[in-house]
Amino acid sequence: MDIKEIKQYIHDIQRLRDMAESFTDDSPGALVRKVELLTQAHTLMGRVSAYMSGRHMQTYNLRKRVYAETMRDTTERNKKVAAELAVLDIRDTEAEDFERMHLWKNEFKSLAEHLYELRMRLRVDMHIGGGSA
Repeated sequence: MDIKEIKQYIHDIQRLRDMAESFTDDSPGALVRKVELLTQAHTLMGRVSAYMSGRHMQTYNLRKRVYAETMRDTTERNKKVAAELAVLDIRDTEAEDFERMHLWKNEFKSLAEHLYELRMRLRVDMHIGGGSA
């Protein structure tokens, strides 16, 4: 997956969520359509979330590698300080990636919970479920 695909997914997620919000929760038919659209958005969110997690891990691995290589290659007396200075900018990038990763994980989880609520409401509205009446 490349960044162009991810940007397209994010655009599609927003479009699907906007379309879903245009439906009211008053009728079962509209609720079904809303669930369908949000389910599609949820699938794309999973892909974006996975990409962001992978990106964070790549940055983390880069930081660890640069730190280890600096420790190995430096001739300075205080190798640890030299290694820490070498990874300062990478730490900033890692923090940004970490933030994005958690944002998308939270969005993914939040939408899953919202979909569950909508599906339960739909079951009640349509009088279906596991109970006997």
